[in-house]
Amino acid sequence: MSETLSRARPRAVLWGNLQWHPAAEAWAAFAADEVTATPEIIEVLRKGKKSATYRLVGAGPSGESIIAQRSQPARASIERTVHEDILPHVPVPAPRYYGSWTESGSEEFVWIFVEDMGDDRFAAMDPVHLTLAGRWVGALHVAAAEIPAARRLPDGGPGRYLRHLHSGRDTLRRNLKNPALDPDGIALLDQVVASLDTIERAWSRFENACNAFPRTLVHGDIQRKNIHVRSGATGPELCLIDWETAGWGLPAVDLPKLDLTAYHSVVGAVWPHVRLDDVHRVAAVGTALQQVAGIDWVSPELGDERPLCVVRPLSWLRVYHGRLIHALHELGDLT
Repeated sequence: MSETLSRARPRAVLWGNLQWHPAAEAWAAFAADEVTATPEIIEVLRKGKKSATYRLVGAGPSGESIIAQRSQPARASIERTVHEDILPHVPVPAPRYYGSWTESGSEEFVWIFVEDMGDDRFAAMDPVHLTLAGRWVGALHVAAAEIPAARRLPDGGPGRYLRHLHSGRDTLRRNLKNPALDPDGIALLDQVVASLDTIERAWSRFENACNAFPRTLVHGDIQRKNIHVRSGATGPELCLIDWETAGWGLPAVDLPKLDLTAYHSVVGAVWPHVRLDDVHRVAAVGTALQQVAGIDWVSPELGDERPLCVVRPLSWLRVYHGRLIHALHELGDLT
């Protein structure tokens, strides 16, 4: 395994008698007919108002650890479609899927149970990992394009990001009068709005660039925290997790973190009309679209009228805008 491997750590660790914990209760109810254990350790991997992820250490039928994801039904439906109807038919490594369970007494949350893939994550500077990721995503895109179930997923192509553009820009404009913003902050919001205007004027050219690819399954959130690497029988083995943002569309946003030559070596063999230059160009479009989504996600935080509370979103907005400007520079002929 590479020395540059990144390792994720839980946000919190719970010990002792954990039968009371919602994740342990959900797993016990789901696996009632199997011999399973109550976890003595539960690691909190992610926790928010709308979703949470836990590791149930040693709770599986053979003593393995289980990942329990709690999310709202719409997002859980996407995860279920991917795990039940798509990944079993794609020639790539994937975590074992145990199943799903609707939270007792509530239809607001659904639990998804999958194999624990460990803590080792993708290292962006490791060429082995980059190549693995390129080939894995290439195989996914090629195979999923022919799987009917993938077409049931929400829009995952450029249209999703045009909605992000409109939403984020509207929110930024509303917050321009926030008294917590100093002149530099207001100037930044103006600059970001201007960049989003530029992208919207060129939107048809962005879409045309993406049309070099067939439509397929799009993961939508390929970043380090969602890419596991573990030791396999023949060497390092990579797989993606967390499919809540998956969709059906043109796969630009899945490309920026990959070895694009390795990706093209897979997709080019099946889609001969897709050239390596097309892959690089669409990856640059994907980088721009990712920043547009990031701007939309962070912009609501700029409505807080306490100066200290706008420091974080302004910092992220500068990062997203800087990356966006760099991507637009690469795509100069499109804008």
